[in-house]
Amino acid sequence: MKQTIVIFSDYTEIKKKAGRLYIETPKTKGSVPVTNIDGVLVFGKASITSEALSLCSSNNIPVIFLTTYGLIKGIVLPPYNSSFLYTRLTQVKLNLFNRLEVAKYIVKKKCLEIESTFGLDLEAIQLNIEKIQGFSQLLGIEGYASKLMFNSFSEMLKTTEFTFTERTYNPPPDEVNALLSFVYILGYNLSIGTILIKGFDPYISFLHVKKGAHAAFASDVLEILRPKLTYFVGQLIRENEVLKEDFEKRDNGYFLKKPVLTKILDRFNLMKEKLTNSIKEFLAELEKFKDD
Repeated sequence: MKQTIVIFSDYTEIKKKAGRLYIETPKTKGSVPVTNIDGVLVFGKASITSEALSLCSSNNIPVIFLTTYGLIKGIVLPPYNSSFLYTRLTQVKLNLFNRLEVAKYIVKKKCLEIESTFGLDLEAIQLNIEKIQGFSQLLGIEGYASKLMFNSFSEMLKTTEFTFTERTYNPPPDEVNALLSFVYILGYNLSIGTILIKGFDPYISFLHVKKGAHAAFASDVLEILRPKLTYFVGQLIRENEVLKEDFEKRDNGYFLKKPVLTKILDRFNLMKEKLTNSIKEFLAELEKFKDD
């Protein structure tokens, strides 16, 4: 599998050096052969030379620029690529004719992730998914699986200064929900970038419904990542990487203070490759999806 270059850093420089992409951040520097790259995601301030862009374009490598918190600033796509067109057509066809079956597959993938991450047994839930005939039933089962996951997550925090009772947001009513929201946003934005790199449309969804500018397919993908991201939040708290003093209350909700964001991004940076590979694995499965 080719590598997706994901950079979470301000003041990144990207250049061409002898058929390789040379990437330098304030903390690291190195080069990667373009033959090993399928896309570049840059979160934060960055400069890239025209020679590096040309190298990416001639090798069908998309480059996507985002803010530190994931808002897309710009997308540089290679010339017309027939494989991208095929991917989009496959996605549209699945949305029109197999939407429920794909949605069920996403929920089953999420259940498997919950099992492997939190050590729960969700076999009975997965068997019930096969019998579902409509979206309301599926969303009910997905919600129940999430509840079991959050119960285990709550147990993780029992020896800390934090407590968690239920997932609530807009605005987050406590520190843990504020941290979950921030980490989920990172996962959502990583999903958008990877979806675009692999030629899919982030708005053509299966489980979630598009509302406004919401990239609903990125939310679909996020459900598969959510168990790992939730456990990651638990680790941050248990290892005292995030403390009560790192939050402030305003507008009837809790929000992270700016100084701790860099620390969270540094830790997230360590798991970005694993998350990106999980997204790419699912997208590859989707291209070959068959309704059994």
